Amino acid sequence: MAMDLHSALENNYLMQGLNPTQISQIAAISGTKEFGGGDILVRQFAKDADLMIVLEGSAKIKTFSGEEIAEAGPGSVIGEMSLIDDKPRSATVVSAGGTKVATIPNAMLWQLMNDEPSIAKVILLNIARILTARLRAANVALDSVVER
Repeated sequence: MAMDLHSALENNYLMQGLNPTQISQIAAISGTKEFGGGDILVRQFAKDADLMIVLEGSAKIKTFSGEEIAEAGPGSVIGEMSLIDDKPRSATVVSAGGTKVATIPNAMLWQLMNDEPSIAKVILLNIARILTARLRAANVALDSVVER
């Protein structure tokens, strides 16, 4: 199911807790890009750090060896780790068919968050929550492997 930019911002974990005015401020700095099947949205080890939110279609998140580790559908956020640590991308993301994404330029988002600390607080807390949940899940998975 396709999402428009405003709905995609409003309805993903990253923006939960922001008011409509704050969502509009983020929409104002966002753009959109379209990718064909097999196109690379993000390449592992690349130094770009823009956020993406899937609006239409889906993308496969792959390890360096090409193993699929997740799929990102409408509303999914891509690139939140690079936003936080300013390190190269940790995975490659490939379009699975036609995919349209919202793009939020890293520098413009950080400028907005510097200008509007209440936006920064919400976004950074939401990222911390999702990364913590992922770390907990990884710990459980690791425990099950170690116990074998």
